[in-house]
Amino acid sequence: MIKSFESKKIMALPMMMIFGILSYGTNVDDLILQYEKNSYTTKINEKSMKKFDIKDKALKNGDWNEITVNSDNNYTLHSEANGLTMENNVKYGIFYYRNGYNFRSKEVTQNKIGILKTLNDYFGYSDNNYNKKTNQISRNIQKITNEATKNSEIRDLIDLYKNYKNKEKEIEQEALTMEDTKKDYAIQAKKYEVGTASKYDYELAKNEYENSQLKYENLGRELQILREQFTIYNIKLPEKGKLDDLKKIELEKDDFYGLRLSEAETIELNTQLNAEQLKKEIIDYKYPKLTGDIGYSLKNHSVVAGLSVSKSFKRYNDTVEDLKNEADKLKLQYEQKKNELISNVGQQMITYTTYQTNELTAENTMNIKKREYEIYVKKYELGVDTYSNYVEKRNNYKKAVMDYETAKNELAAFTKKIKYYK
Repeated sequence: MIKSFESKKIMALPMMMIFGILSYGTNVDDLILQYEKNSYTTKINEKSMKKFDIKDKALKNGDWNEITVNSDNNYTLHSEANGLTMENNVKYGIFYYRNGYNFRSKEVTQNKIGILKTLNDYFGYSDNNYNKKTNQISRNIQKITNEATKNSEIRDLIDLYKNYKNKEKEIEQEALTMEDTKKDYAIQAKKYEVGTASKYDYELAKNEYENSQLKYENLGRELQILREQFTIYNIKLPEKGKLDDLKKIELEKDDFYGLRLSEAETIELNTQLNAEQLKKEIIDYKYPKLTGDIGYSLKNHSVVAGLSVSKSFKRYNDTVEDLKNEADKLKLQYEQKKNELISNVGQQMITYTTYQTNELTAENTMNIKKREYEIYVKKYELGVDTYSNYVEKRNNYKKAVMDYETAKNELAAFTKKIKYYK
C-alpha cells in the first residue's frame, strides 16, 4: 500500500502540538465577528462617528446652546467723559442684557434688556440649518470611509487565515514526509552496511531525512509568527484545536454586479456637500444681512427698536465660481468611477475564473503525480528502478499536493473576500 501525503496521520510529533489534532470549531466567520467587535479599527471608527453626534447635540440647541459675555473697558483723556467707562453685554439665545457705567461720573450710561435676531434665518438659509445638513452629509462620508477601511482589513484578515491554513497543511505534509524519510534512512543505512545500497543512496536518504527535520522545525516557527499576526486585529485564536478549512462559495453574476465602489459614493456625497455650500454662498451673497433689535431701557423706561443692514459686494465672486468649478470636477470624477466599477466587475469575474482554473489544474496535476509516484514506488520495491528516481517522484507528488491545497485555499479565500470589495 502506498503512503498518502493527503490522508496519513502520525502521532506524537512535537510540532503537531502547536495546533493540536482536536476537532475543528473556529472558522473564518468567527474571526471576522471577533474583528468587528474587538478590533482597534472598529473602536477608532466608533470614535470618528461620535464627533458627529456631539456636533448634532450642539446644533439641536440652536441659538440656545451658548451664553456669551462681553466686557468693554475704556479710559478716556481730555474729554467730557474723562475717566474709565465700562460696557457689559450678556447674551443667551436671542435675549441680551446690556449695561454701561461711567466711573468718573458714577452714572449708568446704559441698562437695557432685549431681543436680537438675524432675520435672514426666516427667509434665507440659516447657519444652523446649513450646519445640520452638512454635518449629516459629512457623517455619511465618514461612514463610507470607515466601512472601506474595515472591509480592507477584513480582506487582509481572510488572507492571513488562508496563509495560516496553508502553513498548517504544509506542516501536516512535512510530518508525513519526515516519517517516510526516517524509514527510508533506516532502510538505506542497513543496506549500505551489508553492501546492497550505494553510498550515494545512503547519503541521499540521510540528506532527505535531515532536510525534512529542519524544514519541519522551521515551518513550526513560521506558523507561530502567523499566529501572532492575528493580534494586529485584536483577535485571539483558540488555544486548542485547528481552525476550520476555508470553504469556497459558488458565486453568481449578481455577486459581482452587486459590488459598489466606496469612492463613487463618496464623490456623490461630496457633490451634495458642494451643492449645500454653493446654495449657502449664493443666498448669503444675494440678500443683505438683516438683524432686528428690540429692547427695553430700564434706565429710561422706553422701548427701543432697530434694524441693522449689512451687504458686501464683490467685483468677482471667486467663492461661488470655485464651488461651481468643484461641482464640475466632481461630476467628471463620478463618471470616471462609474466606468471603473464596470471594469472592476469584469476584472473580478476574470480573477474568479482564473482561481477556478488554477484549482482544477492543480488537482489534475496532483492526480497525475500521484499515479506517477505509485508506479515508481512499485518499480523501486521490485528493484527495477533507482532509489533517487523514487525520491524525485515522491517529492514531485508532495509539491503537487501542496500546490493543490494552496490553489484550493486561494479560490475559497477569494469567494469569501468578494463581498468585502467595497
